[in-house]
Amino acid sequence: MKVKFSFDRAAVERRGYTLKTVRQTIKSLFAAHGLPCVSDGDALAFRDKGHGDDFATMWDIILSLLRSDWFMDCAASCVWLDENGEEDVISQAGKVRASPANFNHPAD
Repeated sequence: MKVKFSFDRAAVERRGYTLKTVRQTIKSLFAAHGLPCVSDGDALAFRDKGHGDDFATMWDIILSLLRSDWFMDCAASCVWLDENGEEDVISQAGKVRASPANFNHPAD
């Protein structure tokens, strides 16, 4: 399992953040659970560790982000990849946006 993120630099700056800060915020969420960053180029990518709870942990992080206005404003893409192919997570965000946000803004 893997999830990839990319960000719209102009949107990030309009919100008063830096791309570096937004990327570091995302990295820290995954690092807190020991989920490795496997790509730190134009897109950030994180993968599972092969543990049974990785799926739930990764989706908890993703759902928290999808409920956050700052993330939805700044994200250019969020793609879930697994053995069944890939899924555009941003296009599904409307389903979870109705739930209360539970993640704070990126730290400056």
